[in-house]
Amino acid sequence: MKVNSPASSLRGPDGWQKAELNFNKCSDGRTRLGRQFVQYPFHITKPVHLDVDWPELATLILQSTSGGLYHDDRLKLSINFGDDSCAHVTTQSATKVHSMESDDSANYHISISVGSNAHAEFINDALILFPDSRLDSILEISVAEGGSAIVTDSALWHEPRDDYIKSGDLQPSFSSFRQTIKINSLQNSYLAVKECQWSGKDSPAGLIAWKDYRAQGSIYIISPDGDLKKLSQSCRRKLNKSNSVYGGVTVLPSDIGVIVRILGRDGGSVRRALEEQWLNARFMLAGRENTIKWRK
Repeated sequence: MKVNSPASSLRGPDGWQKAELNFNKCSDGRTRLGRQFVQYPFHITKPVHLDVDWPELATLILQSTSGGLYHDDRLKLSINFGDDSCAHVTTQSATKVHSMESDDSANYHISISVGSNAHAEFINDALILFPDSRLDSILEISVAEGGSAIVTDSALWHEPRDDYIKSGDLQPSFSSFRQTIKINSLQNSYLAVKECQWSGKDSPAGLIAWKDYRAQGSIYIISPDGDLKKLSQSCRRKLNKSNSVYGGVTVLPSDIGVIVRILGRDGGSVRRALEEQWLNARFMLAGRENTIKWRK
């Protein structure tokens, strides 16, 4: 008999545990959090303005009160960056995707909408895939005319230490990891990018893509009106300076932006490479340097 998670009783009428955040530019020029709705397990800090060289920028840390993703979780995060706003959203730490029994799975849907002339950053820490975990994830990004977005997406697998001692050969054993990426242009109302990937023991592809590279990450740099040739060249130069990861840079269809894919043998190297790409992209799109040093 399948047992629902405790969170199932906390869902809304549509069957999701939701967080909805709306950023708006105020009369003083600063971006502030307007209408908001947060359900378990989501939790947020009060937005702060920490960057002395960019006082208009709001920074918000997204937190979880549950300790990770569990079977039967149905999470939906929606972030709207209003016209002319600028905000940086990040997570408190990596998110564990816990082991699940039978055909149980978790679902996580992230939707990011960026208004006209707004600048949005969602720097999402990695998902940690435990043995026998199953996760279906959807990431949707929509950007209006003059808007820009920088979004990271990464994952790594984890095996308990005792399994490693018994086998002598550490290998991934998560069951299923489905990823769907959709990128839309709000200006022309068309779907520019749709990509689906499926890996894990339950998938036809299996785990072959994860055996040599324990961590994988992507950064989506969306700027429909930007100089993508210059942006992609800058991303490649930054990537070529790193000796600890492998990666590639591609201009997305319909010239909506650039994607950087990164492979690494550990989560730390991929995280550092994504951070370098984020800082480079911020400077290329917004002309701003980062003056804050994060420690998580």
